[in-house]
Amino acid sequence: MISKLRVTLTERASEQVRALLARDEATAGYGLRVGAEPGGCSGYRYSLALAPAAAKGDVIVRQDGFDVLVDTASASMVDGVRIDYVESLTSSGFVFANPDSSDPCSCGSSFSAPRPDGNEAEVWRQVEDAMALIRPFLQRDGGDASVVDVTGGVVSVRLTGACGGCSSALDTLAGVIERQLKESVPAVKRVVLAS
Repeated sequence: MISKLRVTLTERASEQVRALLARDEATAGYGLRVGAEPGGCSGYRYSLALAPAAAKGDVIVRQDGFDVLVDTASASMVDGVRIDYVESLTSSGFVFANPDSSDPCSCGSSFSAPRPDGNEAEVWRQVEDAMALIRPFLQRDGGDASVVDVTGGVVSVRLTGACGGCSSALDTLAGVIERQLKESVPAVKRVVLAS
């Protein structure tokens, strides 16, 4: 778990967030939710949303007049991010830069999850290899899964597509993914669902 999360908004980005929060009385007291979700050509992309309150387990970073909220599943991928707001003749929006992320795509909107060092890195590689064999079965039914974290033998998996909203998500996690990962990777003790 990250004890002190590093999330930096430039002055332009902070001004834009404050303007969005002030635009409507209904968003008074809201915070900015920053996350990382599966997608993009490199595996993950950053996400932003206005949120009414922190969720259980969120890491909260106080910014200029508002809170930045990060769920624990995204914390390791968001740590170190610098968020700016840019405007040009053709577009405007928030942009992300994180020197700690790996393999950013050329368009700058996605990145690969940071990998741990040492033994954890080897377990992560074995888990990814096993997931490559599991994912086609999930994709055949319109779902998918990605590994969010591997720490101390606990694998955190995010279900997406049909699997993400399915009432049988926990059955898929325990009956298919966890069983296969434990058989393929002896170091895996448990598989949990990432939020």
